[in-house]
Amino acid sequence: VIFRMNKHLLCLFVGLEMMSLGLLFVTHVFLMNQFWLILLILCLAVCEASICLALLVMVMRLCGDDLMSSLLSDGL
Repeated sequence: VIFRMNKHLLCLFVGLEMMSLGLLFVTHVFLMNQFWLILLILCLAVCEASICLALLVMVMRLCGDDLMSSLLSDGL
């Protein structure tokens, strides 16, 4: 995945969420008997999504937009 400076943080976070859901799918396919591991990965994906949402809200309040270029120019 190539990240350019004019992309939005929301696109980055959606990409991270898709990777975690892909990991959940692969784990489910190969380890169908390991239900606890699937639940663990699902819990980690939910935690990752909530942290990304909190970071997005924080950046939106500080910078006014969710562009990655505004993070470098505002000096966060």
